[in-house]
Amino acid sequence: MERQPAVGAGLVLAAAALWGTLGLFGKVLYRYGFTPLELASARACVGLLGLAAGALVRPAALRVPRRALPFLAAYGIGGYALFETLYFMAVERTTIAVAAALLYTAPAFVVLLAALVERERLTPAGLGALGLVLIGVFLVTGAARALLAGQAALSPLAAALGLGSGLMYGAYTLMSKRAMRQFSPVTAVFWVFLFASLALALLAPPWRIAARAPAALPILAAMGLGPTLGAFLLYLAGLRHLPATTASMLATVEPVVAAALGAAFLGERLGLDRLAGVLCIVGAALLLAWTERPRARPVTFGG
Repeated sequence: MERQPAVGAGLVLAAAALWGTLGLFGKVLYRYGFTPLELASARACVGLLGLAAGALVRPAALRVPRRALPFLAAYGIGGYALFETLYFMAVERTTIAVAAALLYTAPAFVVLLAALVERERLTPAGLGALGLVLIGVFLVTGAARALLAGQAALSPLAAALGLGSGLMYGAYTLMSKRAMRQFSPVTAVFWVFLFASLALALLAPPWRIAARAPAALPILAAMGLGPTLGAFLLYLAGLRHLPATTASMLATVEPVVAAALGAAFLGERLGLDRLAGVLCIVGAALLLAWTERPRARPVTFGG
């Protein structure tokens, strides 16, 4: 398949835009008494059911060789369920803004892991984009303001959990890149959601979630099919055309979309610090687009 960086960037940005709507879904669903971990479990379960229903037409599309199952299990449990769990554990110990900012250190971990495992070299423009992304995320989430004003506590444990979620999110991106060399996005997402659902069901059984608030089922279904299943399919499809480092940095547009939606629909203020963060992330995206455009063939992992 011919790699098209512009197509890949569009797919990743579309995925990030869908992920950015999760805050709106959360605001509605928290009124029913759900915890963030319960929503993570429900998201994975609905996504799995949606793919399974669609695969009834072509069940063979979900078949994988038995030797691939250990990798797919690590991909689903470690790459998805573990990063979600670590993130929500961080949220319990600090503010959502700080936890989200620590989660979005993932691009830095992708750069580090890609250099160590895949021996990928990052250009000066890529390093500049990474710096803009990290600064932008701390600004746009409000984490920088909260920490400087003493409005958010950040214990060593909370920092470790938040950075751990970023590390696992970065590992998920690299494992996704490897999966895209072997499977279609539909196949990969199905097995990720299968193993993630099994792991998260131990912590937050989805059947109990559904039984507790039947009126919330349509909203849970919409969240599981749109900003979960749809977003992951778009992200994996985008990884077929982009290096993992580029995709992970472009995905940080998610908090920008979340901030914009919060201002538009929830009346949340966009202070100067958050606007500066938006400009940093948008600037990083433009820098990445400029860097990728001249290449006839983008750098990929593993040749």
